Amino acid sequence: MTITVVRAARVLDVASGVMREGAGVAVREGSIVAVGPDLDGDTTLDLGDVSLLPGFFDVHVHLTGLRSYDEGRMPDRETLAVRAAKDCERLLAAGFTTVRDCGSAIALTLRPLVADGTIPGPRIFAAGPAICQTGGHADTHHLPLEEVRRQPDTLIADGPWECRQAVRQAVRAGADFIKICTTGGVGSERDHPQDAHFTPEEIAAICDEAHRLGRRVASHAQGTAGVKAAVLAGVDSIEHGYYLDEECVAAMRERGIFYVPTFALKTFFERTTDGGHGLPEWRVRKQREVVGAMSASLKLARQAGLTIATGSDYYGPPMRGHGDNADEPIAMVRDGMPAADALRALTLNGATVLGIEDQVGSVEPGKRADLVAVDGDPLRDIEALRRVRFVMQDGKVRVNSH
Repeated sequence: MTITVVRAARVLDVASGVMREGAGVAVREGSIVAVGPDLDGDTTLDLGDVSLLPGFFDVHVHLTGLRSYDEGRMPDRETLAVRAAKDCERLLAAGFTTVRDCGSAIALTLRPLVADGTIPGPRIFAAGPAICQTGGHADTHHLPLEEVRRQPDTLIADGPWECRQAVRQAVRAGADFIKICTTGGVGSERDHPQDAHFTPEEIAAICDEAHRLGRRVASHAQGTAGVKAAVLAGVDSIEHGYYLDEECVAAMRERGIFYVPTFALKTFFERTTDGGHGLPEWRVRKQREVVGAMSASLKLARQAGLTIATGSDYYGPPMRGHGDNADEPIAMVRDGMPAADALRALTLNGATVLGIEDQVGSVEPGKRADLVAVDGDPLRDIEALRRVRFVMQDGKVRVNSH
């Protein structure tokens, strides 16, 4: 059993938020066996003046293969799948060794192909179809309802029993976790982010059924009422949470619920509020409404000590393309989050949201050898996350341009 030692000028201790100078990481059979100076091995990879970090996590992506915001020009599923496979390659090259897909049937197809090495990409945890009420955020409002029901990316359910059945259908399709929509959204035409969707009984039925089947529940929840309903009913993570208040964050803290703010969208919304880009006016109008609330919600969550993880909500079109997912921690730091906290959100907290923090998320003995080297020190310059020079996943070198 050979040992490979990966050496770098700096290695990030995620828990303390400190860079350890002149350390190395010893890897054997895909796992980290030692971290420290003066390590010996059968092979040494000296990466030079770089910072070595744990593999990155994006816990809110959509592997759709889309390249446009024009919903009227949808390519065939085969084309979308090939594009999404290319996006997996881009994600891995950018240092993302694990992602959580929050709604895409294509992700269910790509997951085993990545796992068996057919295509390069991050580990994929996939929700498969998202569950919403009739007219909810995952419903395609301009299409006939029966046509939407035939689409593989959405399950429409009304009433507690249908909600339980939808969970079972998602699990049957291969879902690693359950994605639901408890509010309207910016990207859905005939609702609003402040609209509360599903009754408390419906959300509770979803959570009970998902937890009974060993799946966590992630809730698209933008408005205050829908966040509170989801939290009280037992979801495991709040996605977006644009309109959090003190009551929301107190309830989330009490119940240990994770927060995925998809904060890079603030930058996207700001860049597109002038219209154009193929975005309809109803969407641009809602972007203008929510953008002012996003910073306040993130600040409340930070002050409350919630576990915050990075999720870009990128899905392929311009300004939301896979490979640029480091936009998320960079946007957080620009808004006032300490770089050490943003790096924790990018790594260990992402693993915690997925329930695999005992396997990945930090550089320490006993964990899988997911390592990313960046040019510079991201504690001092968060933009260093864009300068990936080396990626190791499960002990295998995937990128090496040092």
